[in-house]
Order: sequence, then structure tokens, then C-alpha cells
Amino acid sequence: MNRFARITAAITSASVLTMSMSGCAAMFHGSTQQVAVRSNVPGTELFVNEAYVGKDNGVTTFQKKNNYMITARKAGCTDTTVPAPKSFDAITLLGVLIDFGIVSVLLIDGAATGAWQQFDQTSFVVDPRCS
Repeated sequence: MNRFARITAAITSASVLTMSMSGCAAMFHGSTQQVAVRSNVPGTELFVNEAYVGKDNGVTTFQKKNNYMITARKAGCTDTTVPAPKSFDAITLLGVLIDFGIVSVLLIDGAATGAWQQFDQTSFVVDPRCS
């Protein structure tokens, strides 16, 4: 193989590798989402996956590759726990145009960042059940 062919092959390989190192959903929408949580019942403590977020309201960041449960607690009341639902992010499909989706969709947006999913809501209202 002559020198020109080797340089061309190296540049082409480097370009393809660079373009495929990030998935479309991760590039356009990121691998995290900021989420606001609040309660209509004064004095309610809010938790996400048992980590304290705030009293009455709070803001936290969700990693798209993880699942989350939001809990509202208040003394004398029954705790309420709700899941944070996710759905498929269609922007992920643009990765098919880059590398047929092999690296960008399956590895980057899927396994590494979870960016092929997005949380359906960015604001939650969770109230404990008080009698």
C-alpha cells in the first residue's frame, strides 16, 4: 500500500471513529434531565431514590440511564411513592445515518449514557396521603 493510500485510510478511519463517538440523542438532548419535584401539602419532605431533595419543593438532576422513584413523606401521613416514567427518544434514530446505529445507538445512546430514553415529565407533584 502506498503512502497516500495509508494516509487516506487513516484519516477516513479517524473521521468515522470521531463521528461515531457520541450518539445523536446524547448530543442533542444530553444524558441528564433536570427535574422539579413539589408537594401541595406544607411540611412534606421529598425524596428521590431515598435521597433527600427538599421540603415542599426541590430540583434535582436525573441520569437518563437510571430509574427513579419519588417519595413524599410527612409525619402523621402515609408516604406516597411514584415512578418517574421514561419513553424512547426518537432523536436516537439519527445515529442510523452515521454508522448504521451500531456504535452511536447501541453503545453510546443505549449502553453508555442511556440517552435513548427521556423522562416523560420534568415536573412532578407528589402529595402524601393525610387524613
